[in-house]
Amino acid sequence: MRKRYANKSKLIKAVAVLTIFILVFVLGAVYFKKNVVPVVMNSSINRVRSIGTNALNDSVTQAIKYSVTYDDLFEVLNDANGRIMMIKANSPNINRIAIEVKNTAQKLLDGLGVQEINIAFGTFTGIALLTGFGPEVTIKAVPIGSASCDFVSKFVTAGINQTVHQIYIEVFADIAIITPIDEPTVSVKTEILICENLIVGEIPEIFATLNPNDSFFDLIP
Repeated sequence: MRKRYANKSKLIKAVAVLTIFILVFVLGAVYFKKNVVPVVMNSSINRVRSIGTNALNDSVTQAIKYSVTYDDLFEVLNDANGRIMMIKANSPNINRIAIEVKNTAQKLLDGLGVQEINIAFGTFTGIALLTGFGPEVTIKAVPIGSASCDFVSKFVTAGINQTVHQIYIEVFADIAIITPIDEPTVSVKTEILICENLIVGEIPEIFATLNPNDSFFDLIP
């Protein structure tokens, strides 16, 4: 009888210990998800967004090793009365620049490698006063990105019968961040002015889009 009571007591203690262990584990998991994961992910996203933007900016600088002029990319065509009929695109040059920028951006993204993100231990507590305090914990993140490139055309009024035609290169990438905790994706974009031209004359009201694959960039009434 006494032995049976002892076995029952041990079983109760074992169940109690297991229950406490499960409870602590669940509370720890909830705390980790609520406080630790956002800290790590926000730090990772901010770091990768920063280096990703720098990589995209560098891709334009490296790909365009010389000054690109407006005449390298476009030609303004007028009719016999001097009115603007069309802005003709130099497709080979546009395509070449777009490909060079895209390939350079992709190469730079592929070369980012493992990024070490240092986060102060106090930050993990979720307590504002402890943010930034304590020894640093290093989290390793691996950014994997896919870059693309496009040209953006903008018309800006510069005065009576004067319009500035601005050409931008827009480079953007979706970068997946591989961490031990999660794998978020960051979208990064940069837009850089590469050339512009002052066009004198009446330009009709238009809806304009620029596609490097098109043979012409037309003014559409």
